[in-house]
Amino acid sequence: MKQAEHIADTPRLEAAVWWGVAAGPLAWGCDLGSSYAVAPHACSTGHFYVLHVISLVFFLIALSGFALAFGTYRRLPDNAEKQGHLPRDRAFFLSLVGIVMSLGFAIIIIAGAVPRWILSPCA
Repeated sequence: MKQAEHIADTPRLEAAVWWGVAAGPLAWGCDLGSSYAVAPHACSTGHFYVLHVISLVFFLIALSGFALAFGTYRRLPDNAEKQGHLPRDRAFFLSLVGIVMSLGFAIIIIAGAVPRWILSPCA
């Protein structure tokens, strides 16, 4: 077995690929839920920075999915394809999906954070 094919079969690679796919949606859901849960506290105490810290933390979590998916994409062999049947082909496809999903949900987190900068949670 070649070194490149061996890389595509490791469980560590599988975890990195799946984290790339799941990090964005999980970060967005946690950002949304945490922001709604903390909004009454921010309103009553005047600590609006908590909402911004939550968005920043979950934005970075979404970007960690991008980093792992992109790192996986770079390590895969050149002959991997999106529609193949080998483990390296599956890892190639899932790394592309992870890149797109992580960046897409990172943008959604930013889009949700913009109104928190402009509007008061007390309204």
